[in-house]
Amino acid sequence: MDYLKQSFLKSKLVFMGENKDLGNVFNFDLLLESTKKNEWVVYTKKPFANPQQVIEYVGQYTHRVAISNHRIIKSEINKVHFKYRDYADGNKIKIMILDAIEFMRRFLLHVLPSGFVRIRHFGILANRPKKEKLAISRKILNAIEIISTVLESLSWKEMLYKFTGIDINICPKCKKGKLIIIESIQSCINTS
Repeated sequence: MDYLKQSFLKSKLVFMGENKDLGNVFNFDLLLESTKKNEWVVYTKKPFANPQQVIEYVGQYTHRVAISNHRIIKSEINKVHFKYRDYADGNKIKIMILDAIEFMRRFLLHVLPSGFVRIRHFGILANRPKKEKLAISRKILNAIEIISTVLESLSWKEMLYKFTGIDINICPKCKKGKLIIIESIQSCINTS
């Protein structure tokens, strides 16, 4: 509240429309006083353990369809049978039967309209100011020297290992065998 008051006194706050009256010192002080009547409780959750957990969590919402194929039990001419989780009944998995038209209606509610995207970048990753923002970020983080000296000397395989811990030369199944390229076969498939 002190920071808000300081910003107000330095004329850093702008009030418009129905909040225009808050530009008056008396009205602003009344607003601050009214907030003191409430008991403010800060609720914080334990943070994610690592970046992989964040990616998995966000990926559940950005890279899936409304219903996966394994949940659909059977489809008839006019009915669709599928599994769902009933959270109100102790997380039990149940079967729902819907008319095909109603199933399609519900499914299509999850399809984005033309021109909309599921993932949008903002801040330093937004497309429009990306070049300038990344340059500023690198300067702040002093990353220019690191990129030029360390990363440019590494091969793409070494960079992949450095940033992800994945060694593509080791067999992903047994984790012991080494990949040795004997020959590369080029595809002869014409895609046009």
